Amino acid sequence: MMKNSKKLVTGLFACILIQVLSIGSATASPANMLMQELDKDEDGFISLKEAVQHIELLRNFGLIDDDEDGRLTAQELAMSSLTPRVTSGASKVAVAQEN
Repeated sequence: MMKNSKKLVTGLFACILIQVLSIGSATASPANMLMQELDKDEDGFISLKEAVQHIELLRNFGLIDDDEDGRLTAQELAMSSLTPRVTSGASKVAVAQEN
């Protein structure tokens, strides 16, 4: 009986955890999604070199970079109305290479 209770509790906990994680990723902000996708060196910034992967972000880089330090923070991205939404990575790179 005790083993079945432990299995049930473990199963319920796993289901709850999966739900919480899926909700968190579904409601992730465009700023956080861009940081996750483009911040290749994981320094907490998107440099101009990293922004080249996303043509729409690259076009507005200077306008989003409030402190003009040549790199974008998650806060700058979150505060700007010019921050693009994230779509599939392959299409962004292809569009950037076409232009």
